[in-house]
Amino acid sequence: MNTLRLTCSVLALNLSLAALAQEPVEPAINAEEQEMVVWLDEREEEMLALLERITNMNSGSLNSAGLDAVAAVFDEELRGLGFSTSRLPGELIEMPSCPGSEYSVDLADHLLARRPGNGSRLLLMGHIDTVFPPDSPFQTFRREGDTIYGPGVADMKGGLVVMLYALKALAAADALDEAAFTVLLNSDEEMGSLSSRKYLEEEALNHDWGLVYESSGIDTMTRQRKGIGQARLVVTGRAAHSGGAHEQGLSAIKELAYKIVQIENMTNYETGLTVNVGVVNGGEARNTISPCAEALIDLRYPQPEQGVAAVELWREIFERVYSYPVDSGEITTESYINLHRPPKIPTPESDYLLDKTIAIGRLLGQDIGIVDSGGGTDGSLTQGVGLPTIDSLGIAGSGAHSNREEARASSLAERAALSAVLIRRLTRE
Repeated sequence: MNTLRLTCSVLALNLSLAALAQEPVEPAINAEEQEMVVWLDEREEEMLALLERITNMNSGSLNSAGLDAVAAVFDEELRGLGFSTSRLPGELIEMPSCPGSEYSVDLADHLLARRPGNGSRLLLMGHIDTVFPPDSPFQTFRREGDTIYGPGVADMKGGLVVMLYALKALAAADALDEAAFTVLLNSDEEMGSLSSRKYLEEEALNHDWGLVYESSGIDTMTRQRKGIGQARLVVTGRAAHSGGAHEQGLSAIKELAYKIVQIENMTNYETGLTVNVGVVNGGEARNTISPCAEALIDLRYPQPEQGVAAVELWREIFERVYSYPVDSGEITTESYINLHRPPKIPTPESDYLLDKTIAIGRLLGQDIGIVDSGGGTDGSLTQGVGLPTIDSLGIAGSGAHSNREEARASSLAERAALSAVLIRRLTRE
């Protein structure tokens, strides 16, 4: 009986040790870390003033002047912290389109900042673009108590302020030299990081940890994300008078409609794959058989092989003619396809980083949960090439990509303190 009890006690002890090994045990906040927390608390209004300033600068993804203006703000701030800065060139990406609706995206330059140091090599990332163009009615910062509103306050200008002030707090504590820092702020994340992906992946290969300052949502951090793909589809037919020569026409709109049904039917909630035809355009006049029609398509997928299979099916759908019983060869389809975000699949190293962050948050009085997401970030790119990355260190907010976008003002100092302590501890491991 005594042997049995001893065996059970040893087993229970081993199970407890195994459980402890799964989560990092963080020491209490020390005096130096508490000084950084206090330093940040005292600068909450200063942080809000900077967020108001940059929120009121329109930086829609195609507004190069606005993007350059926001980048200039952070260029100056980072140089003030001893970073060397440079610009990485954007890119003009042309896609197929119907005549008269030529579609291309002229992506602005990106900001790269470096500061040499000892210890770990940290890559800090954020995007300066928003989804709101200059003619959007949602343009200005507004505050009501502890709630702030405006384009990008959550996604992700609030996160940029969190990142900057975490670095400032480390500088105030004479701790910036304890790590080698790279900051990469891209201008095209909302477009799929089409020109910045190569820079992100290149930098990821030369760092130990990746930190992305997307919104932390309603006090959550994201562990896993779906991959994202996009397609632009252009169908060309033959125009004809819809009354006098209807039979001579080959409607591009009709063919696109058939294709849309096939594309939308790819959605499978059980496997997690979703497809959305989000924008459709076509035709010349009510009484003309449409000679051209086009669509923009969004794809989300949990596993890499699902993205590859979806692209293969897209190509089959694009090549086939559905709307006319005899394919005369006159209905043609041209497409642009890009799997621009791989799924972010957790690894032991990324889980360690996530658990460590949440444990530090608890020590700071921040109760942060864990979620999975169908939304994408650049953390998917960096983790995809092997860099353990946490991608939701920014402000607590909601309503992104809508005129309901809002954030909690007091979370600016909270999340900056969380990052400052996290970075300090990572550099000393």
